[in-house]
Amino acid sequence: MRFLSEPAILPRMPRRAFGPVALVVVVAVVDWIVSGVALLDIVKFVAYDVAFVAIPGAALLWAVRGRRSHLLVTVALGWPLGQALEILAFSATAAVGLRGLFLLYPILVTVPCALLIYRRRAGVAQDPDPGGMSVPLMWTVATTLSVGLIYLTIMFLPTAPLPTSTVLIEYPDFPYFLGLIHQVTYHWPPTSAGLYGVPLAYEWFVFFHMAAATQVTHVPVPIIALRLDYVPTILVVGCQLLAVGRYLGRAAWTGALAVIVVLLMGPLDLVASPTAGAFGDGIFINLWDSWTFPFGLLFFLSLLYLITERVRAVTWRTPEDIRSWALIALLMIGGSGAKATVLPVILVGTGMYAVLYVIVRRRLPAAAIVTVGLGIVIFLGTYLVIYAGNTPDTVIAFLKWLGGTPPVLFAETIHHAAVRAIALPLAYVAGAAGLLFPLFGILYLLRRRHHREIPGLTLPFCMLLAGALIASVVHQSSYSEGYFEETGYMAAAIVAAAGLRLAWLDVGRGMPVSRRAAIAATAACVVLFLVVAKVRSGSTATPRSDLDLYAVLIAAVVIILLVWALALRARNRSTSGILALTLIPMVAASVLTTPFVIYPTVRKFIAGVPITDPQPVLVPGLLTALYWLRDHAPIDAVFAVNNHWLDPARVNGKYYYYGAFSERQIFIEAYDPIRYGITPGIPSRAATIFAYRQGVNDAVFNNANVDDLRVMTQQYMVRFLFVDRIHGTFNPAVLKLGDVVFSNQDATIVAVG
Repeated sequence: MRFLSEPAILPRMPRRAFGPVALVVVVAVVDWIVSGVALLDIVKFVAYDVAFVAIPGAALLWAVRGRRSHLLVTVALGWPLGQALEILAFSATAAVGLRGLFLLYPILVTVPCALLIYRRRAGVAQDPDPGGMSVPLMWTVATTLSVGLIYLTIMFLPTAPLPTSTVLIEYPDFPYFLGLIHQVTYHWPPTSAGLYGVPLAYEWFVFFHMAAATQVTHVPVPIIALRLDYVPTILVVGCQLLAVGRYLGRAAWTGALAVIVVLLMGPLDLVASPTAGAFGDGIFINLWDSWTFPFGLLFFLSLLYLITERVRAVTWRTPEDIRSWALIALLMIGGSGAKATVLPVILVGTGMYAVLYVIVRRRLPAAAIVTVGLGIVIFLGTYLVIYAGNTPDTVIAFLKWLGGTPPVLFAETIHHAAVRAIALPLAYVAGAAGLLFPLFGILYLLRRRHHREIPGLTLPFCMLLAGALIASVVHQSSYSEGYFEETGYMAAAIVAAAGLRLAWLDVGRGMPVSRRAAIAATAACVVLFLVVAKVRSGSTATPRSDLDLYAVLIAAVVIILLVWALALRARNRSTSGILALTLIPMVAASVLTTPFVIYPTVRKFIAGVPITDPQPVLVPGLLTALYWLRDHAPIDAVFAVNNHWLDPARVNGKYYYYGAFSERQIFIEAYDPIRYGITPGIPSRAATIFAYRQGVNDAVFNNANVDDLRVMTQQYMVRFLFVDRIHGTFNPAVLKLGDVVFSNQDATIVAVG
């Protein structure tokens, strides 16, 4: 089939890009191999992503847009389109009970699209940056992606040992995620892994993607989820930042700097003590500990690109426009199921943009209005279908996401009511500034000489405002409302990058400092902040002491700038741009945040100290018993467990290890209702089921109650009782309720059906 190899059809990579791309590929492969992934599994997974995600997505992109995009844009837009197609195809084949048909999906999408592309022989889309991407720029992006990937790996892998380890430590939420993947791998419609048969309204799409990958490749779920999948996701997000920043900022360096802002810069943190990260862990942490967040970013950033195209276009209802709206609709569906924060930020942000447009230009922005209308329809549809119209554990509460920042904590300790009333609003502003610290480049756009850049960057800035607004109004468990702010943050990183680029261009011209001096000053600030952190590392940090430190440093910067300005005036030189020099210590402080976060892990590794809590939550005997269930119990088997807690005090009800490693459904696993979409205190059918099962489960394991066991076996198809001898309590008579089919020093399995 000649059209598949036609040079005019396939995207070309410039020869000068081979070196930077090779660097990223080598780092990714080494990352996988060092973390314990077999080479064959790497090959299978990469082949799957290419065949089931990249190629169908790129084919659809070119076929619908009617023109061939450059390679970078093809990756940025085609990859999330491929993810959306993959998820919809996997869901459809699973829903009709013909999962094997999923293997045909790439052919059914790619072949018709390729024929259409070949017949059109469409030209390549216009490059948004005619200057192209220079070799230094490509190496900068490649190095940033590589370093960012290494940073993330250092933080992620110690918290996610593979289940083949001799002793498993406490994972974050990963066992819960593994249980959800197993659910959609073996059962449909997806339900709660730990509350058998109860539907779960959740952000399922990333788990659909991983289940589809394991279904095709037969690579074990833990290998895909804990090792393989996060690497391409992060790399594609980096490519998207480069592509979207290049398009919005009309300069490739804006995209490159956006990658740096997101992967190498973090919230204000110069303390480097046990309370480090007091202003929040920010994007860096959630890129690895929340699998739904980076997956949602794939759709969010591609939507930002396409929506910007629409609002910049002179038409909105031509055939070409309609085709673009179709792509936007598909990505909106994918984004809504990937992360619940994506569509609200898109809707509110675009709505804000429309209002500003009307105020400034006195006319309606048709494209923005169509975007909002389309988004509302898709939001309502996905809210009802994917989330069943539920928002568990979501309440109206103002500014909760800033409540843990040092300025707010300190202001709340002020005893004088009048002073506290004055200080608190300022403290919330300071707390937000600390969290959004890496976005300081936005401030540089306020210089009069750069006001003309603001209109082209208004939409992404509105996304930041939208995310912060939503986060400031609602509150969710574990402060999950912060994901709204962080979603908008990703768009604002492009605006900040545009400001940083302009600042660098102005050094030596619009600022009273040479580039060499600016670099030297930044390096000096880095050294100074490292010394400060070292001195403070042995002392006890409090919100008050943290604020005192920052106040001293701010005062020092102000004094230096005043002296500098006076010296310039004394020499009859212009002081224009003197305030912009504050960017120098800001850059130094921001790039140190992530090293401060990963330093304790690196130090423990070098010293040979256990990186995580050495107290195991899943010892080898338990893992062996769970593997016995996996290998001997039917796929549809249901079992009951006698432990539901991570801690002896029975406070942390998040023990999800049984379902994660047995790959089977459980009568009731963790005593944590939020994970089942249940808000404590609010009556619902799921809450009633949860409470009832708690009583039945406790009666069986604590009292060996035969009647309750009959309820388990006859109404809920329970076939095994799993007795955890390490973490749970049980009545010895339970072992006589059926036949003991497995037993070791850590666990006993009783067949009861």
